[in-house]
Amino acid sequence: MKTDLFLDANAGLPVRPEVLETFQRVERDCPANPSSLHGPGRKARAALEEARETVAELLGARRGEIIFTSGATEANNLAILGGARALAEGGDGPTPLFGSKAEHPSVLGPLRILQQEGCPLTLLPLKEGALVDLEGLDGAGPESFVSLQWANNETGCVQDLKQAKSRAPDSILHCDAVQGWGKLDPSAALEVADLFTLSGHKVGAPKGIGVLRVRETVPVSPILSGGGHQGGLRPGTESPALAAALAEALGLAEKERGLWEESGKEALNHLFRALLEGFPESVIHRPDPEGASLPNTASVGFPGVDGRALLPACEKVGLALSAGSACSTGAPTPSTVLLAAGVGEKLARASLRISFPPGSGRAEGEEAGKRLAEVVNRAYEVAKR
Repeated sequence: MKTDLFLDANAGLPVRPEVLETFQRVERDCPANPSSLHGPGRKARAALEEARETVAELLGARRGEIIFTSGATEANNLAILGGARALAEGGDGPTPLFGSKAEHPSVLGPLRILQQEGCPLTLLPLKEGALVDLEGLDGAGPESFVSLQWANNETGCVQDLKQAKSRAPDSILHCDAVQGWGKLDPSAALEVADLFTLSGHKVGAPKGIGVLRVRETVPVSPILSGGGHQGGLRPGTESPALAAALAEALGLAEKERGLWEESGKEALNHLFRALLEGFPESVIHRPDPEGASLPNTASVGFPGVDGRALLPACEKVGLALSAGSACSTGAPTPSTVLLAAGVGEKLARASLRISFPPGSGRAEGEEAGKRLAEVVNRAYEVAKR
């Protein structure tokens, strides 16, 4: 059996040793409920607020703007449902919504719920490589709510959030920033986003923790009830240990951003070289070569291959990768993102997402490309029979 190669970093990373150590230390030293008024409770509260302050500094925000959640799915739902409903309560009618066909299911889901509640929804079309066509934002008014991802988890395409904000300057802009943190310079996204979502397990924190930055001027209504935690926006007992782990992981990811940028690009370049040499018909789904893209991510299609056989065959040769968003695993249909970006159904079904973890390089890229070419060539020969 060949040594396994993990090529699914966009789905999540292992918990970093130093982050796990932080989690265990805080969990051990601060086991009390942070809402309790006794000494142990105050100690837990202090650890929680220290983590909140650290995250706020990383995001250029005020401490009160940081809301800890169970993950990015909850954070996206709170941002979209809570933000749009708050706008409607203070406006003249249902909130006009704008998103794109490239969004994650945790964004499209709440947008569809609001549409069923009477909010008009516009899903912006996609260009090649899943680049969002932002011209449709020109019709967004001051009472509109816009939700756009920072970077696409499948093709790696980075969206121009500054242009989006310039086209709809008076709208509320929510940014699903999960895939960008630690891989891209966050300054532009943080500058224009009114609501900003991050996930812990994408950057080496434990699963079950995320964060939503809510700019203090932006109205958001809670979507859960049951307590006054976190300014009443997110009821439920907070975990100081998970919050501390998230703060540590986000800081380390940003500190080591250059490593991910350099290693990811090197790995991808050698992957493409080996793959195209072994299977020249390979199609790389990416935006215009001048367009911005995640340094570690590629979506590759294989014409003439039965896509249903690809993932099992890859696993047999030690390649751990995916066909799209991990939240859509098991879906019988091809990637909706690729379809919306103009890729044909057969090619979309025969496409794989490759996302290298930080620290990968030439050796991992070459080996991954060679193994993938072997798999695809075998599948291609079977399909011709």
